Amino acid sequence: MGETYYTNRSFRYDKAREKWRGWLYHWGADGKRHHKSKTFKATGKRAAYSEFLTWCNEEEEEAQRRLSQGEAASIADLLIPDYVSAYIRTKEAAKSIETSTIRSYENSLRYIREAFADTAVKDLKPKAVEEWVADLTAKGYSSSTVGKAYRLLKQVLSDAVSNGAIMRNPLATVKPPKRGNKTQGINALDAKARTALLSKMESFELTPTLVAAYVSLYTGIRRGEVCGLQWRDLDEGNRVIWVKRAIGDGKGGAYLKQPKTDKIRDVSMPDSLLAILLEWKQAQREEYASKMATLRDDSYIIGDPLGYFLPNHLTKEWNSIAKLLGVRGIEGRLPNFHDLRHTWATMFLASGGDVKTAASNLGHANAAMTLNIYASADPDAKRRAAEITESAMRQTS
Repeated sequence: MGETYYTNRSFRYDKAREKWRGWLYHWGADGKRHHKSKTFKATGKRAAYSEFLTWCNEEEEEAQRRLSQGEAASIADLLIPDYVSAYIRTKEAAKSIETSTIRSYENSLRYIREAFADTAVKDLKPKAVEEWVADLTAKGYSSSTVGKAYRLLKQVLSDAVSNGAIMRNPLATVKPPKRGNKTQGINALDAKARTALLSKMESFELTPTLVAAYVSLYTGIRRGEVCGLQWRDLDEGNRVIWVKRAIGDGKGGAYLKQPKTDKIRDVSMPDSLLAILLEWKQAQREEYASKMATLRDDSYIIGDPLGYFLPNHLTKEWNSIAKLLGVRGIEGRLPNFHDLRHTWATMFLASGGDVKTAASNLGHANAAMTLNIYASADPDAKRRAAEITESAMRQTS
């Protein structure tokens, strides 16, 4: 502990004083070497050396405490955006969080910077945070956007508390923004829209984007996971797709990563999807051959001889196709690529599929998460609930 402050130590017998003495050395702010010494009462070398070690530890702990206080004071005087930025950079350098999370943090930092550009860490008050949350909400930002910024600031200031810069977190008494409707943003396709979408998709020649859409619509796996699928992940005999990797979007470009929750999982594959994938595999094999390349087991299903398909490109291309198809989801909007995942989940649960299987396919950490998101997302299911209630109420036997 003391090595960060004291550079050397020595212990010897002082003949002039006829006592055992110890010295601690350190470099001062003036760039010169300084020392501190002490004479010990014990006459025996072993006892005196024990006193010396105790003194060294006490002095070094005190020196470290003073250094920590200086660091804490420095943090307390930092402007909040600067401290949040430094916190993000530290996490990024340590690779303790995903690149996508770094990007989310940097987006939230924009809102923190706008409100607290001239506020030091030590000067932030709960009232100012309350006004900030209210102002962002009044400007029309979603509860998700405001909540992310709130949680980042709270997390960073908890770090300031741990470092001794402030006594308590000013966000501890501030309530986070209320979350919006649980089904907000779930623009799944109902039965009529699903039929129309599939009919229109089947009229087109297969492309990487269309194949990716089929995979998500029939299995519910995420965009990045679809892009990460390789042909060796396809178990034709057992009608299973293994989700072993995903492609992430970072500010430095796309990168390979583990699936969300870091768990490899198997996803059931209906015969219709298998037929589409086998047709695509043959088309892809021919395409590779035309480019003097060979389709291998580790080739990406949604990709080319150079590698995987970029998730951002998949989103853009699907949005163009969705406009062309003209099919709309339950919220009246054209479905984005993630809405295909929503469609599988709502359809599966509304058709009587068990929630644990749904959670497994979706890659959720637990079934409760699946229920929280999708339990009431299907309007047809609500209508059927009313019909079931009416029938049960009048049942006589």
